[in-house]
Amino acid sequence: MLLILTQLKTICRPLTSWNPAPALLMTGLLVNSVSSASIFEQQLEAKELSVSTRYYARGPHFQAGQKWNETLFLKQLNQQNYRLRDASQSILSGDAKKIERTECLGSLTADKQQPFLDSKIHCWLWQNHDRENFLVLISEDLQILATLKGLPWQFHWHAALDPILVAQFRGHEPIMQHEYKISDIPLNCMNAVMAIEDNDFLDHSGVSYTGITRSFIKNIIKMRKAQGGSTITQQLIKNYFLTPEKSLKRKLKEIYLAIKLESQWTKDEILETYLNIIYMGQSGAFQVLGFGAAAEVYFGKSLPQLELAECALLAGLLNNPAQNNPWRKAEKSLSRRNLVLSKMHTLKLISDHEFETAVKVPLPPQRAQKAVETAPYFFDAVRKQMRQIGLSTEGAQIFTSLDLDAQAVAQKQLLAHITELESSRKNLKKNKEKGTRLEGLVLSSENSTGLVNVVVGGQSYRTTQFNRALEGHRQIGSLVKPFIYLTALTHGIEGDTAITPTTMIQDEKLEWVFDKKKWSPQNYDKKFEGEVPLYFALKESLNAAAAAITQKVGLPAIIETLHHVGFTSELTENPSLSLGASEHYPLEVLQGYQTLAQFGSHRQPSFIERVLDRDSQVVFEFTPSSVVKIDSATTEVLVGMMQETLKSGTAKSAKAYGWNQPSAGKTGTTSDNKDAWFAGFTPHQTSVVWLGYDQSLSSQLTGGSGAVPVWIGLMKSYNEIWPADDFKWSDSVEKRTITLFRSETETELIFKK
Repeated sequence: MLLILTQLKTICRPLTSWNPAPALLMTGLLVNSVSSASIFEQQLEAKELSVSTRYYARGPHFQAGQKWNETLFLKQLNQQNYRLRDASQSILSGDAKKIERTECLGSLTADKQQPFLDSKIHCWLWQNHDRENFLVLISEDLQILATLKGLPWQFHWHAALDPILVAQFRGHEPIMQHEYKISDIPLNCMNAVMAIEDNDFLDHSGVSYTGITRSFIKNIIKMRKAQGGSTITQQLIKNYFLTPEKSLKRKLKEIYLAIKLESQWTKDEILETYLNIIYMGQSGAFQVLGFGAAAEVYFGKSLPQLELAECALLAGLLNNPAQNNPWRKAEKSLSRRNLVLSKMHTLKLISDHEFETAVKVPLPPQRAQKAVETAPYFFDAVRKQMRQIGLSTEGAQIFTSLDLDAQAVAQKQLLAHITELESSRKNLKKNKEKGTRLEGLVLSSENSTGLVNVVVGGQSYRTTQFNRALEGHRQIGSLVKPFIYLTALTHGIEGDTAITPTTMIQDEKLEWVFDKKKWSPQNYDKKFEGEVPLYFALKESLNAAAAAITQKVGLPAIIETLHHVGFTSELTENPSLSLGASEHYPLEVLQGYQTLAQFGSHRQPSFIERVLDRDSQVVFEFTPSSVVKIDSATTEVLVGMMQETLKSGTAKSAKAYGWNQPSAGKTGTTSDNKDAWFAGFTPHQTSVVWLGYDQSLSSQLTGGSGAVPVWIGLMKSYNEIWPADDFKWSDSVEKRTITLFRSETETELIFKK
């Protein structure tokens, strides 16, 4: 009652003569919140209502060896608001220009010109919005020859346009938030918000007693809560400093803090902050905060580009983003938007013509958001790496190696394949009906750097935050076999070091006595093939042959090989190791197979390219490096054998999916078909896919039927970036044409010279 009397007395006075001090003192005494007020004042002084970690995905990115698509490049420049300049003009931040051969080479020192003197080239030069200069040299047949960063120009492992702000996190809570200065926010957006939420905003001192009284009277008349009375300032306080409880004490605290905020911040600062952090709905796993992020999500535009009708729609979302969502509640959204326009018209903030034009504008079509369901899995990996290198994420700007396009493709391929399997296979369909869903993961990294571009840890981060790509510790099955054959090629078999892909091995019933126990492996089809060449045993994934090789070369040698290539989980000497009975994290598999793709050179994986701390100082910078772990020529021989897996072996279904690029890989299917794997690589990219149940149920899927289709779908997307190059075989090896074992078909294998 005291609050109501105070409100009634206050509104009898002219607003301009009201002194907030007595009310401020009274409310402050009532709420008795000295400690919370102190924290609040510290945040006010710092002009920082919430500290978030900013995550950036790669923007357009260029490396030597990639294809060059000039039409796409010009589109990318336009999307990032670059200005095109003539070749004769100097460039500033956000400028780009095309230069011909003479000028291009003339900008390089003599030693850097030398490799290109006999080439017909042209170049693109630009300065990104962070004032970094890049130069790309392009061949006559539109392939990138080199990338440089300067000035003076130095060869660099990549050139890039601007990174893309993807999300912020508060702790582990994923958000989308693009902040703008008040000067960059359209006037129509500000007027729309004030018209519908607080048309006295520019006059009151934090609390609109007129508005509260009007709300109180209407609520009594309606006999329900029909209208709120909070100002924009109170909403700011309520959403970011107070609990959602409805009590007199909380309301008093809200009023006290609102008045306090108005005494220390200008109206511009309050409105700018409100428009940057207010909740605007959900996009997949991300909370959409502020008008900047909402403009991107709902319209695919930057905030300064919004028109009147678009501003009104966003203002209409404020009181209930879920109920006023234009894609799920179109009728309510349209009605609310037009109400905003009507209020703006009544308040003479827009003309008759503007009103009549805006109400005829249709609602925006639903836009597909890139990787919104699974990108948070990538950021889990980033946070883990930040901890490993001893950096705090709080307030940091983290520039990741996330490829949004590839992540979206991986997400789409995984979800589509799982949907198809659960609808076409009776056992999977039955499990789904019982509430048990098939799950999966995808990891992908670029061979030339070791940077990971894709992390899909499950179907949906919103549904489950368990990141299978990082935390899934599963048996890898036959994915271990290439490393068994690599060990044999490296050390020989029973003293014979002249091992080649055509060396014969027995695939027959084997009884291995180990630790006083007998162990006897079976092939997948319960049959034995007899004497077969090594490459045949590998491409057909023969268990008995792999066990025989393991027994002959020794478990310690195989464990040593696995550790060399990047497997870090504990490995124990046990015959079942030959069939992949050991448990590993998917990232270990990715490292191991990427080492094969690089012919024995191991690169430490990274999810991060650069980190700035909260003071914008660079505290981490990625530089590609590698360590030779396995003999290159020996690994090349193995890679040649692994190519047969996709041509005629357990992954030959790749052909049916339209895959015919130079590539190598291995399927993996564990005991009782609990895990279906495929790990493979081209000369440029390595990817790993797994499908299975978290509950370790049998899916009855193999690596070929479960994982290969997803792998193919992702790897096809890289064809737009990389040419269909063969592996860069060294002079230490040679190709030989042979006739496939038990076939009349010819193929090429790699042999040491």
